[in-house]
Amino acid sequence: MSLHAILFDHDGTLVDSEATHMRLWQEVVAPYGVVISEETYWQQMLGVPMEQNAADIVRLYSLDADPATLVNAKLAANDRFLAQNWFPEMPKASEVLTHLAQQLRLGLVSGSQRNCVEASLGGHGWQQLFEQVVTGDDVSHNKPHPEGYLKALALMKIAPENCIAVEDTEVGVQAAHSAGLRVIAIQHPLAVNHDFTAAIEVVDSLTEAQEWIASHLID
Repeated sequence: MSLHAILFDHDGTLVDSEATHMRLWQEVVAPYGVVISEETYWQQMLGVPMEQNAADIVRLYSLDADPATLVNAKLAANDRFLAQNWFPEMPKASEVLTHLAQQLRLGLVSGSQRNCVEASLGGHGWQQLFEQVVTGDDVSHNKPHPEGYLKALALMKIAPENCIAVEDTEVGVQAAHSAGLRVIAIQHPLAVNHDFTAAIEVVDSLTEAQEWIASHLID
């Protein structure tokens, strides 16, 4: 099959944001006397949309709180962080994106809020590399629903068989696969429980994903 485009996830794939998101969630729940462990975050919260994380936290810790209250608190925590920061890039992300953009069309499909994604794009100078950017704010149903990927494919006017997705979580792989895309999964050492059986390849880093694409899919 001919490859014309790559759709990238954002958090954990292009930017090293998960440690920050974990810390911000820990700040949100601290007033309730709850401590979210690193193990809990990486095994149960990684890649999960914020609304579902909030509902899961209420259930897991039997909190006397409405999930919407936690969502609002997390959004406020995000805003405070993004007012002065952006998430650092994953190793060689700029190099990989710049190289691939010379050969293929690139899109970005994230479950995160647009302000998080735009901070990364602006901070790292990636705006011109992506033809289309779809965020969690642009869809009614977030990952693992395929809506974000289907929207990106429609905006780019490209068929799923001519495109590949790069993801780093189980829900992301499910979303891309459900949209008819081939998926390369990047597996983090702390997220070994994620089910990547729907991916066509599992790698350890973004650079390995680039190498696999170059050797298998670029004519």
